[in-house]
Amino acid sequence: MIQKITTERISIENSGSGMPEALTMTEKTVSLMQLSSKDVLKARLLAEEMFSMVRSIAGEFSAEFWIEQEEDRTCTLHLEAKSELDYGKRQELISVSTSGRNSARLGIMDKIRGMFEAGLYGIEESFKLQAEYGTGMFTYGALGVPDDGMSEALYSWSMQKYKEDVEAGKDTDPDSWDELEKSIIANIADDVQVGIKKDKIELVVIKKF
Repeated sequence: MIQKITTERISIENSGSGMPEALTMTEKTVSLMQLSSKDVLKARLLAEEMFSMVRSIAGEFSAEFWIEQEEDRTCTLHLEAKSELDYGKRQELISVSTSGRNSARLGIMDKIRGMFEAGLYGIEESFKLQAEYGTGMFTYGALGVPDDGMSEALYSWSMQKYKEDVEAGKDTDPDSWDELEKSIIANIADDVQVGIKKDKIELVVIKKF
């Protein structure tokens, strides 16, 4: 049985509070795996991408960040928040922007942020917004094996599955592959998962070194 080590949970806010400490913990944790400095940097970049996404979400909220490390050199970064943001307030913020919509939804990370953000408003709003974010359907039920990061999810989405759909031509957006090629997180991570767990939304980034 593969041994799994779980770090402490660090509370972060989209104001930036807690993020420096979380990045330091990320570097220290992956360094214990005796990785190269290049691989440690990759882990930090993945955490930075996650936090960059969080900082772009309007409205104050906090989330918990932690890391799971396994003997097979798999590192899993978790970011979990409660579904407690006011959807109406968010829409008001969007309506007063220059374009009247959230124009930041450009790359794959922006789409993932969109799903995470929608999940903060609850399952119903997630399904209302997913077509606009261009991410395809959430899957009902958990992804993967019983000990998978999304094992408790009611609804989930996987970047790996999204990549497979793009490669198979199931995604008709001509810019989808270009988005994936340009994305830092898509080129470094083995998978990115978004899961809605009743009153919580979780972003999981998996990297096998």
